[in-house]
Amino acid sequence: MSSVLDVRTTSNDNVIPEQATGTLRLAIIGCGPRGLQCLEALSRNLSPAALANIEISVYEPCRTLGAGCVYDPRQPHVLRMNFASQHVDFWKTDSGSVTHPSTSLIGWLVDHYPAFASNDQYVPRAIVGEYLNECYAVVEEKLRGARSYEVISSRVSGIRKRRSGWEVTSGDKTKLVDVVVLTTGHEGLRRSNTLEQNESARFVFPVQENLSEQCVLPGSRVLVRGFGLTALDAVLAMTEGRGGSLVQTGRTVEYRASGREPKTITVYSRTGRPMLAKPTAAIEQLSDHFWGPFREQLKAITPDPSTVNFYKDVFSIIQRAAAELLVQHGNSVTEKDVADWYRGWSRYRMDARSAYKAMRRSVMVSTGQRPRNIAYALGESWRKLYPEIVTVVSHGGLNSLQWPKYQRVAVEMERIAFGPPADSLRRLLSLIKAGIVELTNQDDDLDATPFDSHIDAVIAAPNQISPNGPLASLLADGWVVRDETTGAIKVDTAGEAINSRSEERPGLYLFGRATEGWVVGNDSLSRTLHGHIEKWSKSLVLRPR
Repeated sequence: MSSVLDVRTTSNDNVIPEQATGTLRLAIIGCGPRGLQCLEALSRNLSPAALANIEISVYEPCRTLGAGCVYDPRQPHVLRMNFASQHVDFWKTDSGSVTHPSTSLIGWLVDHYPAFASNDQYVPRAIVGEYLNECYAVVEEKLRGARSYEVISSRVSGIRKRRSGWEVTSGDKTKLVDVVVLTTGHEGLRRSNTLEQNESARFVFPVQENLSEQCVLPGSRVLVRGFGLTALDAVLAMTEGRGGSLVQTGRTVEYRASGREPKTITVYSRTGRPMLAKPTAAIEQLSDHFWGPFREQLKAITPDPSTVNFYKDVFSIIQRAAAELLVQHGNSVTEKDVADWYRGWSRYRMDARSAYKAMRRSVMVSTGQRPRNIAYALGESWRKLYPEIVTVVSHGGLNSLQWPKYQRVAVEMERIAFGPPADSLRRLLSLIKAGIVELTNQDDDLDATPFDSHIDAVIAAPNQISPNGPLASLLADGWVVRDETTGAIKVDTAGEAINSRSEERPGLYLFGRATEGWVVGNDSLSRTLHGHIEKWSKSLVLRPR
């Protein structure tokens, strides 16, 4: 193999040395949004000469490449994003630069779905899947210069290390490659395997099959376990997704039943605490300059897990920012007021009446009908300062005593900061008011009601690895290891798996959900929060062939 280097300069003036000869065999396992990001970074960061020496195999059983199962275009349009349209731009990377003249989601919507082509639109996930699939087509065209490029439409059942590389098994075929990239996300949408689980319960996804009228009968009594975004998907799929509609009557919105819904949908959660509505951009009036001092305070935290105290060093800054945010809007609020509110929120179970009132209040605040309150300010502070929180917490930033504290707060902030759009929550409130949906927690006697169907709306946690997927065998063989504190798969800053086999660079990379906890904030549509994929694509060319 020649040692001659082909040097090119990228748009940000970084010089990237690339090997001009020697074939590299690459397998990318999973081609949802994360796998698509890997392909795009590869197509952009390799010179034509380097690309010509790479054989690429993409494994993806879902028919719509780039979308994966989460953004499957076949799902009903009633299932919407909780991520506003202006924040979705596949071509925008961690450096903030746009990598291709192709359009952002809003730009694409102008031509395809103009009714959604504006800020603060929460687009159906199926439509986002169409957008991602078109992005894939652009990337695939750029990869035509590779030595070979193939898509294998079957699930990978095993990955084994051999002397001459990695053996990837899919169906009854095996392929030997030099580098494996795992971007399998949820490893298929799977239910959680917690002790509460009812094994006979029907899992939510895919809703078009599992929650059809043939599976969950009209007029039946249904119990849904879970009170997060997945539970909301289940409720909307069985109501509005079956022909029900919302009608504006004066100042209120009423649900008009189609007659095809279940008679009652009881939503059960352990805490009873709901998800709160995300605010619209119209009420986020403070300039980014306001957040600068708080970002600097978080950046100044010494990256030493033996000294970082999550509540004292990190969450106190979030609470201080929330208090100052409300002061800026004319409220007399202190950091102690914010801390007291959060303590009251997080410690106690919420009954159905209180949960309804909390959701209704959040809808009105998020749309500017009521003044900003502590819940709004705390959620906004967590969202705005989240990249700095991620930097502090990721890659073992917290020790075994502090990580559970972060986790408890993160679960609550998921409800407070990353809930559904106001429009989706308004639909749920209308269903509750109509008597179709009722809320309950573990204080209530569920045995008193005979349910016809049990729906499981709790998705497997990131550290709940599928026993039938490729990660399980890699873990058993020591090619990937868990972080003892978080249970996440450990990787370095370029996404390469840390192993227990004393091999420095075996050529196994993981991006996304399996690393959650070690790498915090693995949102599949965001390319601006983490730089792992960019580092991987630039370092790949230096790997020995």
